[in-house]
Amino acid sequence: MQRSSSGPEILLGLLTVEPMSGYDLRQAILGSIGHFWNESYGQIYPNLKRLAAGGFVKSRTVHQPGKPDRHIHSITEKGRQRLRKWLAVPPQPEIPRNELLLKLFLGAQTSPDILIGYVDDMARQSRAILETLGRALAEGVEANPHHPAVPYWTMAARFGQLEMEAHLRWAEETLAALHSIAAKETGCVKGRKHGNR
Repeated sequence: MQRSSSGPEILLGLLTVEPMSGYDLRQAILGSIGHFWNESYGQIYPNLKRLAAGGFVKSRTVHQPGKPDRHIHSITEKGRQRLRKWLAVPPQPEIPRNELLLKLFLGAQTSPDILIGYVDDMARQSRAILETLGRALAEGVEANPHHPAVPYWTMAARFGQLEMEAHLRWAEETLAALHSIAAKETGCVKGRKHGNR
């Protein structure tokens, strides 16, 4: 995924919802688009600095007694123009990389029990993402029921929900197949032991 070239635009897009600090932006990413896009603090803060230098965002400092100051960023008209220009460019094609599938493809070289652990972990993560998506969507709509972006947030979240549901269905089928392979291998080992006696 072409994260490095699109990171600034992601921040501009999120700032159209409301002004936010770098911390707020990271939390917004985790709670809304984290199932298909991620930006770390190490990407967010340098991008905010560059966006501010270019006049795409403006910042104000909020003093908090007994706490560090908060730097709240908001998008400028110049930033909105940059965002619209980026949105008009077709998305870059993804080059998928999935290490779990790669290890399954080469699974004959290891124990099915190891692969079962990997698929179990993936299923657990998918369930957690499904839960997060449902909660984030409900909270986002509840907090901003008349925001013009709500239908678009719903579309993106629904994609994530359907994708995670597909992951879970695939995990169930794959786990059944792996357990079957493991049972056959256990039977073969027992058979060889009895044959050696």
